[in-house]
Amino acid sequence: MTVSLSRSFPIETGIDLDYRPSSYIADWCASAAAVQNIVGEERRERVHQRLAAAGIREPMPERLLADHLTAPLRDKVVSLDPARNISGEYLPPYEPGENEVARVVLGTTPRLVYSLRVWTRMLPGKRPHFGKTTRRTGEDHKVYRFVGEGGVRFTVPSSWSVGVLSVRELIQLIDLVRAPHLDDVPKHLPFPEALVWWRAQNEHDGRALQRFVRVSSVVYPELGAFYRQRLRWWVANRFAGSKGRMQYAEPLDMALEAWWRRGR
Repeated sequence: MTVSLSRSFPIETGIDLDYRPSSYIADWCASAAAVQNIVGEERRERVHQRLAAAGIREPMPERLLADHLTAPLRDKVVSLDPARNISGEYLPPYEPGENEVARVVLGTTPRLVYSLRVWTRMLPGKRPHFGKTTRRTGEDHKVYRFVGEGGVRFTVPSSWSVGVLSVRELIQLIDLVRAPHLDDVPKHLPFPEALVWWRAQNEHDGRALQRFVRVSSVVYPELGAFYRQRLRWWVANRFAGSKGRMQYAEPLDMALEAWWRRGR
């Protein structure tokens, strides 16, 4: 069972569930391209803020822009403010040609970061296909994996697709992710709701639970809005004392959504 596309869930009309990007490269704006594969959550936010303030005129240091920092530099950056800077920095390295499609950030202290990644596997005898993919060509298989920090292992039942996913299909993929530490969670719950349910065993503030899981994507900028609505709706209906409108969890999400909507 999934509540993601349930008729009882009030989906905002501005969210296009059938939207399908031309590729998994976030090249629709400078900020999205710059932060796509940066693993550190704090560094991503700082890069976005600096680009928003100065555009691309001022060069930024490597320690901000690198996808992964070298171990000595990472340890130095983290030591400056461990509670903030550690989030995401110890995610596994990318495989060659791999990109981040979406990420899940948990409101723990420090924040925990999970990353959904994809790479392209060419079928035998096919030439590289760099244009817009379709589900008819069969020229490329997209292979997905979901990774976390600290050796957490995830299962992605729908681990490949032919061509690029729509927003609707990406939601269905994320909802089916499973992890051993969630074995005691009700099996019918989608992955983001399962994380909230897990947190609810020790957290009883409804508004805190609404903000606990943040799903975002610079490839699918409306994904964050969808999950904010759904999780707010689910917490309000599942847990008492959760009334009220939930604000945007992160300025980065809100700014990227606004940027993307203006460009459509």
